[in-house]
Amino acid sequence: MKRRISTATEIIDFRIDDVWNIITDNNNWRWRSDLHDLKILNDKEFIEYGEGGFQVHFTITKKEQNKIYAFNMDSKAFFGHWEGVFEELSDGKTKITFTESIMYKNLFYKVFASLFINLKSIQNKYMRDLKKRLSEI
Repeated sequence: MKRRISTATEIIDFRIDDVWNIITDNNNWRWRSDLHDLKILNDKEFIEYGEGGFQVHFTITKKEQNKIYAFNMDSKAFFGHWEGVFEELSDGKTKITFTESIMYKNLFYKVFASLFINLKSIQNKYMRDLKKRLSEI
């Protein structure tokens, strides 16, 4: 199976602590327009509920304050890995780079996703939501 990989990089006009805290605080997820619910299972695992009740199980694999946040993902349709790299810039801004790598579990999901799911669009929506949330604090 071929892996789908998408990377998004943004320079955010906010301090790295603020960016880090919003992204890694799973108790306060409501700023995300793509989620309907989020259930924390323990300090390493959580489940996101997206449109139509679609569930994705996440297992945190790395969490280094203001540096890297990474997790494995698993759902009925795909599995993969997500990694966020955080860089503090000298002017008080933050550079973030998110890389998502997924593989579909069968041909049906692969064909469906290639026709109807755009990873770059999903990442862009996340970035818009993040910037909006940061502007509110």
